[in-house]
Amino acid sequence: MELTQEVHDVNAESPLKLASLQGKRAENREVQAQRILEAAKKCFVRSGFRGASMQEICAEAGMSPGALYRYFPSKESIIEAISENNRREDMAFLAKIGSGPTIIDGFMNAAMAHIRHVHATGMGPLFTEIKTESMRNETVRRCCHQSEAQVIAAFSTFIEAATKQGLLNPIADIKTLIPVMMAVHEGLVFSDLPEQGVDADMLEPFLRTLAEAYLRPVAAKLPKPDSRKKAQ
Repeated sequence: MELTQEVHDVNAESPLKLASLQGKRAENREVQAQRILEAAKKCFVRSGFRGASMQEICAEAGMSPGALYRYFPSKESIIEAISENNRREDMAFLAKIGSGPTIIDGFMNAAMAHIRHVHATGMGPLFTEIKTESMRNETVRRCCHQSEAQVIAAFSTFIEAATKQGLLNPIADIKTLIPVMMAVHEGLVFSDLPEQGVDADMLEPFLRTLAEAYLRPVAAKLPKPDSRKKAQ
């Protein structure tokens, strides 16, 4: 039944029913879109971005081409949606940077949570495939840059604020520091060392050492001892 007919049927009864109907259709659309994205991820990992066809994605999702194209007109549009989902996840992990007793602890909470998430969801190969495709596909590169820009901006703002407060003394300026730190983290994500048998907990001291070397946290200034009390 078309939405217009459904609306006609319920409109005379209650505005609440109309709102409920529209909400259910929106929810169903979101479910279908996620179904396609999950199918596409499997296809991209299995066949590569260039090797995976829209027909293969349709088969994986169990949908007809006509149904799938109503949600995503191209593989690039699918990558755009995947990148947007990744951006939201990255921002959620980045929010953990303020969850520790120190800035370094907070940074480690965020970094390790992300590494564990990528391993648990098996997203490492997909990230590698998208990154590789972004080097030769302008549309994919633009999608990646757009999704990364907000994460970079938020991380930069945090580091700049902490530096101004005298809590950090970074080894380099922000424009150099952030790309280097992100490149190191991306390398760990793409490698998915836990998949290779490396205990995730064992990565923490290595990453912490790097973070401390890059960010150079400033030790809290302790009050000078009272010389009079010392004389007593």
